Amino acid sequence: MRLPLILWLLFVMVGAHASTISIGASSNRPPYILEDAESGLEVEIIRAAFAAVGMEARFKFYSRKRQLLFYGKERFDGIMTVNSSLDLTGYPSDIYIYYQNVAISLAEKQIRLDRVADLENFSIVAFEDASILLGGEFYKVSKKTIYRELDTAENQNKMLYLKRIDVAVADKYIFLANNDRLATEIDTSKAINIHEVFPRTAYRLMFRNSIVRDAFNEGLRKIRENGRYDALIKQFLD
Repeated sequence: MRLPLILWLLFVMVGAHASTISIGASSNRPPYILEDAESGLEVEIIRAAFAAVGMEARFKFYSRKRQLLFYGKERFDGIMTVNSSLDLTGYPSDIYIYYQNVAISLAEKQIRLDRVADLENFSIVAFEDASILLGGEFYKVSKKTIYRELDTAENQNKMLYLKRIDVAVADKYIFLANNDRLATEIDTSKAINIHEVFPRTAYRLMFRNSIVRDAFNEGLRKIRENGRYDALIKQFLD
């Protein structure tokens, strides 16, 4: 579908403000989501994709539970960082980002993890909805051991370094970014082991309107082709 037709259909279907799209975003999750700055890798990818097709994305930041609640109440046009495990109704976009979730332990504990099932021998703290998002094998593990999910990612770092749990399950880049933020509060200099027992997790946006979804996909294609996408990856993850 050509861009002028997409925009024309948007104006016809959802009114004069169709060029501004509201997106439900999670609360602070550096380096992917920087709530105070309204930036971060995910935010900038979405912003750039819509800008490439002459549209503006505006972000509303909530906990995951409020995101899902307000999406159901039609408070915004789309919701970010979703996959099929959330079972949302709407129009999913193309994959726009991958997270690299890992298991992290203190090196001094000499924990060995070769597969997801090995985690059942240790106490675990994970991010919100991890038992759903990381697949059936991890869901089984979460029922067999001491397991908690936290809605504030930096608390995973605190619990690991304070030795309140054995393993933190988190995206590698989120964990390392939170280490930098917490360096004045706790000792984050202790050596850690990063166990890559999970495959990359692909994420999409879910939209209420198929025309908005098509516009985003077109913009995403454009920024992949013109190099903007790779530049953002380098800016936030390298």
